[in-house]
Amino acid sequence: MLKNSHQKALLPVILLGVLTQSVSAQTRELQYSGTLTQKIRNGEASAPVKQFELYTLLTPARGGQECFHLVSERGGGAWAWPERFGTATIDGNNRRSGGRPPHVLHSHDGVKYPVETPLPLFEFADQLANNASWTSGRLEYSVKGQTKIAKRQCWEVEAVDNFGRRQKFFVADNEPILVAAERRVFMGRGDEFTLRVSLTGSKMLETAEAAKTSTAVASLKKLQVALERSEGTTKPELSPAQIEKASAVLPALVDQTEGLPLTKLVVAMSRDVRAQSQRAGDVTSLKKKFVGQQLPGFVLPTLKGAQLDSASLKGKITVLHFWEYQGEPLEEPYGQVGYLDFLLNRRGRLGVSAVGVAVNEGFAKPETLAAAKRSVRKLRDFMNLGYPIALDGGNFIKQLGDPRQLDASLPLWVVVDPDGKIADFHVGVYPINPDEGLRDLDAVIVRLIREKRSPRK
Repeated sequence: MLKNSHQKALLPVILLGVLTQSVSAQTRELQYSGTLTQKIRNGEASAPVKQFELYTLLTPARGGQECFHLVSERGGGAWAWPERFGTATIDGNNRRSGGRPPHVLHSHDGVKYPVETPLPLFEFADQLANNASWTSGRLEYSVKGQTKIAKRQCWEVEAVDNFGRRQKFFVADNEPILVAAERRVFMGRGDEFTLRVSLTGSKMLETAEAAKTSTAVASLKKLQVALERSEGTTKPELSPAQIEKASAVLPALVDQTEGLPLTKLVVAMSRDVRAQSQRAGDVTSLKKKFVGQQLPGFVLPTLKGAQLDSASLKGKITVLHFWEYQGEPLEEPYGQVGYLDFLLNRRGRLGVSAVGVAVNEGFAKPETLAAAKRSVRKLRDFMNLGYPIALDGGNFIKQLGDPRQLDASLPLWVVVDPDGKIADFHVGVYPINPDEGLRDLDAVIVRLIREKRSPRK
């Protein structure tokens, strides 16, 4: 019982606090639409080069919020489905304390750029007041006043650095929810873009819907961890093991997401996994066709102007690594060539060699030959590769079935035994552990070394 007027005066505050706790204990769904627009330097009107939707869920967790996010994008490239969603943790002061914020992926001049989008909670909501200003990192923030965005009263905040205004935020005046935002983004050689987002939907989930959504999100997060893809991976290809893991949980995900906004993601996942599973089967058939067969004869020019032929491989264990070997643009899985060079340094004294086969139709055309070679040379020098690189305009890889004809992607790894027979045929990247490198490829090589040392019966 309240014993004095002072305590009675606190009653509304206490009730408000209880009400706030009750509301904050719910899962909140916030949806945004966004655009990425390139600034045209010649004075022409700018037009969006990418459109996207951002779906977010805010759930109370560990004294703050857990923000699950999902991006759907159109135009200028897009993430593969395992990278379209993720989780960021937000502390009690609305600051991101862990995880990865949402990003869109834009392809500009042949290079893929991850572009961060804002989280739904404004991290400096405690600073919002008329004429307020503060500094965080290299940015200086200032409150410009209040305005209405989509019929909501908002604080208008600008953030600038030494190069001028970089960001602008519109924050609801009664809660730390981001209603709209824009940010300058630079790509390539100083090309300027503007990223814009605006709130299109907000609701508290009812208990049953929140529980169902939580179950689906937990399954997606568990699958994402199980796939073991490197953060920021831009390649859509899944390994056979990843396809198997996704296939195993998709039926449950279909049921868990029925009637939820997450349904579209799961439909896209199902379609992609089916296609990649079929492609993996075709690649397996291609492998069965060539393993044990004699390597087709070839004569190829090298990057240094010499010639490499199949006869020179006799008596050695040789890894043929077919890939674009492009230094322009420099894209993964370029890191795998470094691990191949490392493996060769370990096994070279045991009669193992490696040849990079740069595959590019530009090698077959006089007008594009110089540029194609220059790109290969740039990658070789950047990675300081020790093994030779041969140039294939496409004819040699066609003799090996060219996995690209099956909609599979290079690299192709062909291991040739001392007798000139194909001992292993692997399409795609190898899983990498930094401490072990190309472990699966090394296992094949070690087996062949032992067979070479063993007396033949």
